[in-house]
Amino acid sequence: MRPARTVQVALSTPANGFGLKLGYASGTLSFAVKDVAFGSFVLFYYVTVVGLKGSLAGAVIFISLAWDAVTDPVVGSLSDNLRSRWGRRHPFMALSGIPLAACLFALFNVPDGLSQGGIFFWMLITCLLLRTFLTLFTVPYLALGAELSSDYHERTSIAGFRTLVGWFSAILFTAFAWGVLFRGDGVTDGRLLRDNYFSFALLSFALIAGFTTLSTLVTAGRIKSLPAVLDTAQAFSFSRIFNDVRVALRNDNFRNLFYLLLTLGVATGLNGALGTHMNTYFWELSTNQLFIQALGALLPVAVMLLLMNTLNRRFEKQRVLELCILGLVLNTLWFVPGRLLGLIPGNDHPVVFPLVLIHGYISAALVIWFQTVSASAIADISDEQELVTSRRQEGVFFAAQGFSIKFVTGIGNLLGGVVIDLIRLPVGATPGTVDADVLFDLGIVMGPVIAGFLFLPYLYARRLELSRARHAEIRAALDQRGNGTTMAPVAEP
Repeated sequence: MRPARTVQVALSTPANGFGLKLGYASGTLSFAVKDVAFGSFVLFYYVTVVGLKGSLAGAVIFISLAWDAVTDPVVGSLSDNLRSRWGRRHPFMALSGIPLAACLFALFNVPDGLSQGGIFFWMLITCLLLRTFLTLFTVPYLALGAELSSDYHERTSIAGFRTLVGWFSAILFTAFAWGVLFRGDGVTDGRLLRDNYFSFALLSFALIAGFTTLSTLVTAGRIKSLPAVLDTAQAFSFSRIFNDVRVALRNDNFRNLFYLLLTLGVATGLNGALGTHMNTYFWELSTNQLFIQALGALLPVAVMLLLMNTLNRRFEKQRVLELCILGLVLNTLWFVPGRLLGLIPGNDHPVVFPLVLIHGYISAALVIWFQTVSASAIADISDEQELVTSRRQEGVFFAAQGFSIKFVTGIGNLLGGVVIDLIRLPVGATPGTVDADVLFDLGIVMGPVIAGFLFLPYLYARRLELSRARHAEIRAALDQRGNGTTMAPVAEP
């Protein structure tokens, strides 16, 4: 039996003003920029521009994803149990932002003259380092958002700020990339020019380094009011980490939500990884059209900004997650399959580009709503966990969410690389020159296959119990237990 530890949780938190919410939310640029890079450019850059085989690029993503499975729970447990004058979360955030930015810069600057093996190891090392520093920032950062308030609706507001800021920044960054950074030179398509990726990487470095620092500094003033852990068992051990994960997975809501996020990540990750290939070769969009598409995505963000609070007060969180997944299924089934069945005309028809926009914006609105509510749900589950086990596990819970965020890009690029090799998509091909059979196979993957993957997370969403009434009971019990502060001894097995 290890020494007991005492978890002290401040249940009465100061009000969160607009400035603090916005400052906290600015940290989301760390993975917004990363998501843009991996969702639109990494696989395309390494396979189509640098010339690495798709299966080798997929192997890198698989290895780095396996590394995430180790580092995410480690950082989550360390963050939950850290004792310092700067709190549990901020030391990790402060030390990881600039190294993360440097790793992303290196990822898009492969030295000239490397063999396939050399490119593989350059991508592998930079990906492993990037994901390590991303974990060190993301896990404590997400946990911090849950600790800024204990109110059911205020947590959704904080998560909504973070989600919408992330989407706004990702949209503007993507639009700037397509509209400015990746313009062609009059001879070569801008997506195929290596120099353009240097400019993209340099801007990525500046954004990540600047906004991770800003978020850390803005929220530092709240350190004294955040939950703190007093742990008499000081020695680091993997057994404690394994125990933390084991205890977390005993929670039915957490376990079902975690599996929901992972299975959803297979579908959305594959869609993101091959999105640039689809837009370039299947729909034959120009970089100017991609700029319009990216900038126009501000529309669903603005709509969700106006409707989010009303929708979230009207629907239970569990129902929101179910509706979002079903909406994604239906939106997937009408679009690409419509082209494969001849119901949507050829790319030279003026109706095609508007249909591409409509399809993308519907998906964006659904994903924004899903991300906001799922993050808020994890905060509520943390309260449930405290009531049952007398311990706060935001770090472990949000480590799971952080892993699921990276799982989206990781599994997507892994499967995307394999798909590219299987359908034999040619390296360096210009739009309009790819064989029709190859494009048909690409459409099968991006339509029926992805829609099929989406049914599994829906089943996990049906198992959740996240009602307002249940959360109110939990908060009342916690308040009654400690009259505003919980001081509960927990024996480590």
